[in-house]
Amino acid sequence: MAARDDWPKMPNGMDFDGRHLLVFVREGKSPFHNQWDVNLLLQEIEKNLDVQVDDIPYVYQGSNCYGIHIKLTKGKDIVARLARGDVNMPGFDGFPIDVQVPEAKFEAEVYKLLLPETNIMVSRLLYHRIPKLYEGTKGERPEDIAGRRLFVFQRSEGENNVWRTLKLDQQSCLLEKAAHIRASLYKYEVSSEFASTWLRERLFEQKPETFPIPVAPTREFCITLFTSKIEATIKNIGDMIG
Repeated sequence: MAARDDWPKMPNGMDFDGRHLLVFVREGKSPFHNQWDVNLLLQEIEKNLDVQVDDIPYVYQGSNCYGIHIKLTKGKDIVARLARGDVNMPGFDGFPIDVQVPEAKFEAEVYKLLLPETNIMVSRLLYHRIPKLYEGTKGERPEDIAGRRLFVFQRSEGENNVWRTLKLDQQSCLLEKAAHIRASLYKYEVSSEFASTWLRERLFEQKPETFPIPVAPTREFCITLFTSKIEATIKNIGDMIG
């Protein structure tokens, strides 16, 4: 059973260091050739963003996704976040498709919602695609990457993993900026339309089918929310709990 790809190794047995992926791809020696086709990712990005990829300086090893730094021939750098698990891979036992699809849709809507908020400094989402599940038995590795969710962002300025190299005053400045962003999120007022669309969807199971009153930041609705959640969990006599 598999939930994600193993990080690839080079012919010498060492882990791939994430550098200069496009060079390996052009030589027909992609470290990921046993898992997924890098060319398919580049073709999808070039087609949907109307850009041309010039280089892939680095691939980051995330717990659930690859972070792929991509340089374009013209324009700003981008970062592609591609799932390390494909819902069409044999024996896939990661998050099922009915969980992944609403998660991806919700995340995309959040980026769109927060982009105008200058205090929150959210990443700019350029393109995204939800995973697609094919019918039938999964007997071999998928020939495409349709089963992997994909998000492509404009790359923000700066570098990551620099905390240990910063001086004390620089660390304090970074913490202050992070706290400011966090506080801005706490102060942000979500629109009633967004809350009505997504609140029920974001609840953990068991979920009520509907709310008997409109979603609103009131004591009445909070009581209704808790009551509906309890009733959805207990259900009827003879059910799992009831």
